[in-house]
Amino acid sequence: MGLIITPQADIDAYFASEATNQSSLKNLEGGLGGFMANLAKNKKDLEENKPTPDYFLVGGAVDCILTGEKGEFEKQYYVSNLTKMPSEVEIKIVESVFNELANADMLDQVNYGDCYDSILAAADSVKNGDKIGWQNNWKADTRVAKLIIAGLEYFDDLKASFGLKIISSEMRENIDRIVNSLKFNAKTKKYFDRDLQADQEHMDFYYQLPMYFTYKGVECKALMDLVVVHKNPKGEIIRIEPIDLKTMSGNTLQFTGKVKQHRYDIQAAWYTMALAKHFDFPEEKIDPFKFVVESTTGVGTPLVFEITPQTLIHGKEGAPEGWFISDNGERDLYYPARKGFEELMAEYIFYQEQGFKEDIIFEKYPDVILIDWLKGIV
Repeated sequence: MGLIITPQADIDAYFASEATNQSSLKNLEGGLGGFMANLAKNKKDLEENKPTPDYFLVGGAVDCILTGEKGEFEKQYYVSNLTKMPSEVEIKIVESVFNELANADMLDQVNYGDCYDSILAAADSVKNGDKIGWQNNWKADTRVAKLIIAGLEYFDDLKASFGLKIISSEMRENIDRIVNSLKFNAKTKKYFDRDLQADQEHMDFYYQLPMYFTYKGVECKALMDLVVVHKNPKGEIIRIEPIDLKTMSGNTLQFTGKVKQHRYDIQAAWYTMALAKHFDFPEEKIDPFKFVVESTTGVGTPLVFEITPQTLIHGKEGAPEGWFISDNGERDLYYPARKGFEELMAEYIFYQEQGFKEDIIFEKYPDVILIDWLKGIV
């Protein structure tokens, strides 16, 4: 097969799927309260159409260019060339008028300068700090005229970018630097050289591979950035290499801290299990999980990190609480227990069965909860 790039429609279907993924399970590390708070935040951000943070836009764009279909970046992203943005309040007014036209499917029929009544209504109702309204002491004609001058270019930019993710020209330049760094650095270029990959006779390269499977009776999913499948002359699988692309701020050598912060050990273990199920291949024979990492703030030193077997076990099984014992036999440091995806899945099933109503801790302590100075709730 050689080079296999998943169509964007299949990737969209993956994200639309309600199957459980490792990100959902990791949200349970903070208990039911943290899990529900995250769900509520995501719902609120969606309802309010909250702008995507720049670091997500940059990381997503890099991923799209390097692991997506050719031309997909242009279908998903719009590069804004605006040199001067309206004020925050003016932006709210322009976006209110824009959304009104978009909801009425009238963007192609009406220009911003022709929306006198809508602009004035938005100016009257906009929240401006502790006040309601924009320049209420001015005459209506003056207010509308000023807002047309201030917002016309921004409105046209919104119109041109309708349905796309907006990035600035500076962000696009940084995205290109990151992409070129990963494509041409000696440590990382082999992972993104599609011409070379297409010529490999006994190797298949899967970009953006969606995988669906059942684990403990729960429908689950995983999406791999890159999977390299090695085959013998008979076409039988002999090796599987899992690779994930990450971008981060700061020095790429600090990625070890990101692994602990974001529990990438769980991601690596979850994806390894998914690959074993997807390809019907022994999990223990899958190659160690690799992360290809580049910085968004210090571009030029991409690195490849390989997860040790012990870290993979930690992601799956977690680790019990323990003490660090010094040479003199004294207990110096206490390490709290960490959950792996097995325990998190068991909790998820519990919450699912009881309707996500009550924290699992009440199963252990129905009346009085025991607190320890170091361990917290024990």
